[in-house]
Amino acid sequence: MKNPSSVLSPHVLVVGMDGIRHDSLLAANTPVMDRLSEAGVLLPVRVHEKNFTISGPVWATVATGVYMDQHGVEGNEEQPPGFAAFEDFTALLRAQRPGLATMIAASWFPLAAKTECGPLFSSGGWVNPVDPEAENSSESWIAADDEIAAHAAARLAAEDLAASFVYFGEGDVHAHNHGTGPGYTACIERCDARLGLLLDAIDSRPTRAQEEWTVIVVTDHGHLDEGGHGGDSDEERTAWMLASGPGLPDGIKALDHADIAVQVLATFGADHHGLAGVPFGQR
Repeated sequence: MKNPSSVLSPHVLVVGMDGIRHDSLLAANTPVMDRLSEAGVLLPVRVHEKNFTISGPVWATVATGVYMDQHGVEGNEEQPPGFAAFEDFTALLRAQRPGLATMIAASWFPLAAKTECGPLFSSGGWVNPVDPEAENSSESWIAADDEIAAHAAARLAAEDLAASFVYFGEGDVHAHNHGTGPGYTACIERCDARLGLLLDAIDSRPTRAQEEWTVIVVTDHGHLDEGGHGGDSDEERTAWMLASGPGLPDGIKALDHADIAVQVLATFGADHHGLAGVPFGQR
């Protein structure tokens, strides 16, 4: 029997990287994600047939653990009536474990702010002082994602955040504006470096040796070569997910966007009854 004082405290970091094709990820220079995948698993994930290959529906599934037929988010423009009944995984966790602290930080405002279809994460969270969609250029999104990384890293280092969701959006915007060429690859590599900042912040924590961290990295959909998504082609419907952590089971063969909320709750022994996903390793 383990000494209770020796049990490591669970923590989960979920990082969203919008619109990153699986094949483009594999071709990019991503040492941080490579290190995580070597210790864990990196798998292609097909966007579920119940979801459109659009950010709003898929990120809503990541947040809530249910698909579009339940949460009702069909696009990016409007939040459907009744969506507020579907709480995000940080809210569900805090409801069962009131002493735990969580964080949401996102450069795409509808994820964390009351605008358009948002907040898709019912708890709300930190967004940039200036909305990068106002200019919607590579420069505005690079600056916004860098701000998100700095904000999240500072908090991960200083606060005891049990579960966090951090989002970077520049890859999706670049693909829309310029396609999936070399500039798109550079976006992926910058996102990998930002992930590295978050992991360095975690490793700097004075209590790190007493903590068990699960890291999940996920994209919502792919892109056509020329940029664009929303259809049913393999290029659009193939996403991916990376998961690493000492508490994960061996032999994970398949993953789904709806599994993330369930896995976060299961990590803390919290109830996930009624959600569409399953804990990692049960597909």
